[in-house]
Amino acid sequence: MTANKANNSYLYREAQKMRRKIGVVNVFDKPYRVWSRRKTTTEEALELVRKEGLSLIEALEVNHELMEEVSTHTQAASRMLRVLADNGLEGHVDRALDSSSEYHYLCEQMPREVPAALDAYQGMFPEYDQFEVNEAINTYGVKIAENQVLFHGGQWPTTGSTFVTSRPFSTSFCPQVALRNAEWRGKAYDAGRVDLMVVRVTSLATKGYVYSREGSRGNEKEIVFASGGQLKHVRETHIADIKVRKIASGIREVEKIVPAYMVEVEM
Repeated sequence: MTANKANNSYLYREAQKMRRKIGVVNVFDKPYRVWSRRKTTTEEALELVRKEGLSLIEALEVNHELMEEVSTHTQAASRMLRVLADNGLEGHVDRALDSSSEYHYLCEQMPREVPAALDAYQGMFPEYDQFEVNEAINTYGVKIAENQVLFHGGQWPTTGSTFVTSRPFSTSFCPQVALRNAEWRGKAYDAGRVDLMVVRVTSLATKGYVYSREGSRGNEKEIVFASGGQLKHVRETHIADIKVRKIASGIREVEKIVPAYMVEVEM
């Protein structure tokens, strides 16, 4: 491709991005509900098969009592730190993204093929070229909507109330993904705590690149922001004390109990 064609292609993409305002993707616009279950009688099961079109296996149990309703990101983060794993919650996020026109519009603003630097960022982390990743985000990314809320798993990196990111900042629409990232390679064990951050984007945020769920690593449900964003610590809440693990040497695994916090952050 010639330089002129490349420039025209880039300008066309930028013009397309400006045609519609990017909106907030709220994966808890429809609440996630946790129910206790009870076994049905034979008569109930047959009636559910006949009236609801359920399979017989599906009709053997039904929802009984509502145990918890998650309708905000802070509630979702709190639940994740209490239960540690909830595939039902992650499935709820997946379905919310799949049905969100705002999310699909966001993905449409990205190139059809993930730029090489950003593909390497996901596939080779932490061995990636920071300069190239930032360049790719600033070239192909967009300004994420003000008040968009995302999750980041890790540790608040300073005792101060604000800091500026010096490298790309990874976030996810899903709190379970963020929590797994906080535990990855013994990070939580070494830090002696877990921080599941609920990150609210402000108008001053840097550009973000949105990885589509249809990509090879779409399970991350990720938006990565270019470095230079300012994070502000709003509040933190101790939720639980949880067990974390690390491979110490060879295949020997060590574990300990550490405090887990929900940290509310503005970006």
